[in-house]
Amino acid sequence: MLKYGLCGGGIGSFIADVHIRAIEATYGAELVAGCFSRDAENNAKTGKMKGLDPSRVYATPAEMAKAEGDRDDGIDFVVITTPNVSHYEIAKAFLIADIHVASDKPVTNEAWQAKELQQLAAEKGLLFCVTFTYAGYPILQHARDIIKRGDLGDIVMVMGEYAQDWLAGNTGIAPWRTDPAVTGRMNCIADIGSHVMFSVNFLTGLEISEVCCQLDNVGGFKTDTNASIMVKYENGGSGVYWASQVAHGNDNGIRLRIYGTKGSIEWKNEEAEIFKLTLEGNPPMTISKGRRYVIPYSSSGRIPAGHHEGLYYCFANIYGPFIAAIEGKDGGYYPTVVEGVRAMNWLEACWESNKKREWVNL
Repeated sequence: MLKYGLCGGGIGSFIADVHIRAIEATYGAELVAGCFSRDAENNAKTGKMKGLDPSRVYATPAEMAKAEGDRDDGIDFVVITTPNVSHYEIAKAFLIADIHVASDKPVTNEAWQAKELQQLAAEKGLLFCVTFTYAGYPILQHARDIIKRGDLGDIVMVMGEYAQDWLAGNTGIAPWRTDPAVTGRMNCIADIGSHVMFSVNFLTGLEISEVCCQLDNVGGFKTDTNASIMVKYENGGSGVYWASQVAHGNDNGIRLRIYGTKGSIEWKNEEAEIFKLTLEGNPPMTISKGRRYVIPYSSSGRIPAGHHEGLYYCFANIYGPFIAAIEGKDGGYYPTVVEGVRAMNWLEACWESNKKREWVNL
């Protein structure tokens, strides 16, 4: 079994627990080291709660990277779940120490940082996973295969949205998310807008050529809380993306609609185990996971049809192939730093477009 370490995830963390449970579900790696919090007491308590050897609970990520890289029994990979602004330095330290990396998105705060990490990982021959969640849904893998084989024809229009309301009314939840010193200059568009951009690219393979973006600060925060983006694709198609953390009545409403010359696909997170498929000349169909008609690779979910895969298993379906790849096996697709760089290039173009109030080329 592989060994891994965790950066971030101190007591009170949400997303780190998702990563831990997801890796447990793969039965492929064991948590043996960590730097969980900048607060020494929280860090020590977290390590104790997780049953770690105190000597492998580190004060800083840099200390952890060096120590684990020097050990004969050091970790095989690190998982980064810290706030955005620290991703670059942490990932770089572990790559230099010859340790594989899995990181939350966005992979960095700036595109040049992501490109540097991509180059460093390639030079070192190391793997770099970026956990774009929705690639882990088997049903979306099936939708991707349908689009790839041409059932929808040429893709001409895409509508993608991700609506939440947790910042509506200034709830005080996760205040670091709206602090530029911690989250970076972009909040909403980087946190959830990047999921829309990635998911559309994952499904369709379309590359964006131009963007026209407006970032809104609704609620008096220091960062954006609402983003509206028009996109043009290299194939001549167009798209409209919307991401909001201040849309009352929305918990976690990601919705994707892909329109081609011969049909369409619609999927939404609230009904994550199905999608609507409409082909020219035929009535709309509901496609669900785990059925015999689902392309075999796409039916490799962890629980049967009729049971929700859920967030934990989405992450597990990403970590499974990543862990297999570290072991030299072909476990299937997982998002890499290549997707991380693509997202950062898009985010920077959106930032520039909002600033200049004009279309910007990627």
